[in-house]
Amino acid sequence: MSTTPSSDAANFVNIYQSHANFSQSDTSEPGVFSLDRVAIHKQAGYGRPFRKGMDDWRHYPTRFTVARDPFSRVLSSYLDKAYLPDFWMPQVLNIVQRLKLVNETFEEDFMRSHYDKMAAQYDPKFTASSTSTETSCGKYVTFAQFVTGILELDDPHWMPLSELCNPCQFNVTHLIYMETFTQDSRIILDRLGLDGFLDHQDKNSQVHKEFDMIVDYNFRKLSHDNYVKRCSSTRELAYRLWNNFRWRGYIDPEVAYIAPARDEMKFVRDNLMKQLAEARTSGLQNRTKLKAAQEEFRRQFYLTLSKDLFKKLEQKYALDFKFYGYEKLRDQLDSSILEKDDF
Repeated sequence: MSTTPSSDAANFVNIYQSHANFSQSDTSEPGVFSLDRVAIHKQAGYGRPFRKGMDDWRHYPTRFTVARDPFSRVLSSYLDKAYLPDFWMPQVLNIVQRLKLVNETFEEDFMRSHYDKMAAQYDPKFTASSTSTETSCGKYVTFAQFVTGILELDDPHWMPLSELCNPCQFNVTHLIYMETFTQDSRIILDRLGLDGFLDHQDKNSQVHKEFDMIVDYNFRKLSHDNYVKRCSSTRELAYRLWNNFRWRGYIDPEVAYIAPARDEMKFVRDNLMKQLAEARTSGLQNRTKLKAAQEEFRRQFYLTLSKDLFKKLEQKYALDFKFYGYEKLRDQLDSSILEKDDF
């Protein structure tokens, strides 16, 4: 398997870990989906680029790559690693401080307005007029700043797939698309003797598993990471998690997060999970609205990029668009960016 780090990739690792003990007659096998996010990321080779000579593909008769629209990958990386606190130290903080050092300036955009409102509600220690001046934590980095930073900073979470899993070296036998993940992965699972495994899974249960995994991971980060603890709070983290799921199209976009009066970690976490479940149920009443909101949020994020920055990002992933058939999606977003007014 050669794949980019993601929640779906994590699901596949969980399936493989339980493969040896799995019985088709026992769909409640405790090993399935039992690994948490930290354990998965610590698996040997997880997220490491395939290198010919270091890895012998001939040992693996079934070799597949999971491809994803590069623009969706970059936005997902931003939400997961920069908007949420996973990469605040050192990656995101380094981006913010490097941009300050070269005096890089950015226009006000909807993310800056979002952060200013967040700081006013959840960060009593912040007294400046704009979150753009905050550089000690890096927690208010906008999407445009993040994209500027990753053009020079490589990491498996946003490295081009053609570099991470070079198709000319890896000799791929199967290609799975994130957009049709469940359908495509059935073929691989059949070859592993796990045919029918996904018959017992449904999209909604997977979303709730992701709620659990992402929420638990980030609250654990807040609890154990002194840097994150100094820079954030329970209710601010819950608010960020809420928006992360809202922008991804998982919950009703018209339902607002209601911050509880109490700030104890367990209480805030449990309250958040309750609100997420209710907003998920509400959102499922109109799946078309969920999808439309997700697409509109993505468009709004990318409209914060200047035309020059957008073209640089497009060039970074040029081979991915070409190799994996995403040129049409690229051109659709490209037209929106090129039609907007210059800054």
